[in-house]
Amino acid sequence: MKWGTEINPSINILVVDPDKLNRDNLGLLLKREGFNVHLCTSGGKGLALLAHQSCHLLLTGLQAGDMDGLRLMIEAKRLSPDIEVIFVSEGVTVDAAVGAMQAGAFSCLGRPFSIEHLLTLVRQALAKTMARRAIRKKQRELRNKKGIQFIGRNPAIVQLKSDIAEFAQLDCNILITGETGTGKELVASTIHALSRRANRRFLPINCSALNEELMLNELFGHEREAFTGASKFRSGLFESADKGTMLLDEIGEMPVTMQAKLLRVLQEKRIIRVGGTREIPVDVRILAATNRNLRREVKRGRFRQDLFYRINVVSVHIPPLRKRRDDIPLLIDHFLAKNMPSEHQTASISDEAREILLNYEYPGNVRELENIIERSIALSRGEEIQPHHLPPEVTTVRTIRRPVHSRTPLLRPLKEHERDHILSVLTAVNGNRTRAAEILAIDRVSLWRKLKRYQAEGIEVPAPANG
Repeated sequence: MKWGTEINPSINILVVDPDKLNRDNLGLLLKREGFNVHLCTSGGKGLALLAHQSCHLLLTGLQAGDMDGLRLMIEAKRLSPDIEVIFVSEGVTVDAAVGAMQAGAFSCLGRPFSIEHLLTLVRQALAKTMARRAIRKKQRELRNKKGIQFIGRNPAIVQLKSDIAEFAQLDCNILITGETGTGKELVASTIHALSRRANRRFLPINCSALNEELMLNELFGHEREAFTGASKFRSGLFESADKGTMLLDEIGEMPVTMQAKLLRVLQEKRIIRVGGTREIPVDVRILAATNRNLRREVKRGRFRQDLFYRINVVSVHIPPLRKRRDDIPLLIDHFLAKNMPSEHQTASISDEAREILLNYEYPGNVRELENIIERSIALSRGEEIQPHHLPPEVTTVRTIRRPVHSRTPLLRPLKEHERDHILSVLTAVNGNRTRAAEILAIDRVSLWRKLKRYQAEGIEVPAPANG
């Protein structure tokens, strides 16, 4: 049975070999197995083909005519991140085979070889490529279903959702600001998921977790023997994220000398590996996030002004939770549904515990609220969450005093509370009406009627995940 036609009628294999006999023999063998085969005489021609033709597997030698086989592999993976590479060469040494596989090859086969062994390697490499592509497809589908996952109807959050949808299409650098725990990485990943780069890599990097030396090596990579212990070359994160999106989280913590190197990349869109001299072009969209006031840092000489303008083409600010208290009830209900003990259980919270959560300051913002709900569900063991299930730091804080006449979340008509709770549960279950009705303990027809009424009132209702 021909494996290629059984799995996919469009399995494309690229063979690059300057030797006509070797190239034709490999091509004939693979075509007999039902694969679409593309033959090229040099690495340059192979890369030109990959620029417009998606391939699942590359077979080449350690020397690919006009270029080194390892360089061909790196450039091929940049054009097609899912492609696997098998090297087939004369006189392959153990060191050469190990080096090739450490650099990212699937396998390295010496001539002469067993045809059955080669076909086994081809099938295994293709299975890996197809599995990786299936995962990427599933991730794209999940991102499309999720959309912009920000719970809340506060005007600031509504504006934030609008900005994200608009800025995602611009393909420019974006500065994301907000306190710790407000969801800066969520904003960045959503921008990437809604952009034209969604099928490429999203790479978040925490600038505060790396010193300058480590950051330089991680971002730019290094050449072989660039420093003691560098026994082989290593591509950097800029190369890995090529055509994709990179999030530089906590960019305000980046050393000033490293800021200069980053600025050069943003201006020239090229990098040089540590210990190297060759410029490597990169196409990466930069999203930068910080909880610092970078304008103030610029005035203090801690952040380069020219870099600030480079990353701040447009900006989005995420308000702290204490500035949008009207969203807290929605978030509480959302996290209760999200962290349910099991599929057949519901999580609930008493009015007293809810009131305490409504009055808390949340220095850790939305992330802290979710942790509080998750912890409280665990401590309540399926029972209704009471004040004693909440963390001590939450229950011992001074209650915020509000004017009696203010329109607090609790001082609203009952139907508004009911509506917000229903919509929060529906959002948490990705629009699944049947599941939402079970959680709400109402029949599906009653839920349908309520949702129709909300839509008639101009209120957006979450659509089912399957459309």
